[in-house]
Amino acid sequence: MHGTGIPLLVVAALTAVCGGGVELTEDAPVVAPPRAGQITGRIVNPDGVLKLLAVSREGGRALRPATFDARSGEFVFRNVPGDATYDLSIEMSDGRKFEGIDLDFADARLLRLAAERRKQLGLPPERAHRFGMDDVRQLREFVAGMDDFMEVRRILYLRGHGRRATMLVELMRTREFYDAGGTIIWRVELWYFENNFGGWDRLANQERVLTRLRVPPDQWKRVSVQYLPELSVRLDETGASEPVTFTIPAAGDISRGRLPNTDPAVKTEPHISGLDVPPAPATQPTTGKSGE
Repeated sequence: MHGTGIPLLVVAALTAVCGGGVELTEDAPVVAPPRAGQITGRIVNPDGVLKLLAVSREGGRALRPATFDARSGEFVFRNVPGDATYDLSIEMSDGRKFEGIDLDFADARLLRLAAERRKQLGLPPERAHRFGMDDVRQLREFVAGMDDFMEVRRILYLRGHGRRATMLVELMRTREFYDAGGTIIWRVELWYFENNFGGWDRLANQERVLTRLRVPPDQWKRVSVQYLPELSVRLDETGASEPVTFTIPAAGDISRGRLPNTDPAVKTEPHISGLDVPPAPATQPTTGKSGE
């Protein structure tokens, strides 16, 4: 026995390894590091555009365009990190705002890397789930049944990703709204859900707050913002992205955000996407006579 109590053979083996007898190496990266690229596009009817940004919801970074032609509406963002998604934000001189909304799942890049690593190791893919209207119903009931500080909750977008889902939701506390000198609390957030063998759970501490205001009613009534998936741009691993063409709309759409002087408790249907199971067809009315 060695003085340390470790057998001499074990000490010799450890010495051979640590002394250079065995070379320790790291696994090669799962994928190649992403390259930077650019975002290009054109705003149709650009009169009145006050500010244009490309915002990373994940990192909170806001990029300014390298060029923006106020006449043609053409713009370019250069040296934009790849394998990431950016939401374009357009502010108008009349107070209107149009924002892209990334409805991908939280940590989508890590999920893609994990899937690629499972392939490399020959492991089976993770459990699959077909996202359908029953899942939509469960998620809507989840939100409607919440009992918390924000008593008004309105789903703007809901996108399925198999056994995961992303939701853009408007939240408000209006109990003091009609009181003299009261305030309204208004937030717009991205929520993320996972399906655990039939039931949906909201991921704790994963929400992303897009907007948060606590203001007097007169100030809140001037809010004008619409969230539009077509203003969300993904750069792939090579830095490539599809060019954006966006037309400034003549009229607003309350189902996609908040418009001035609208009822705090306005009800709209959510925009649903990512269905793997299509809705059942509507029942066709019978045309024959009774008894036929």
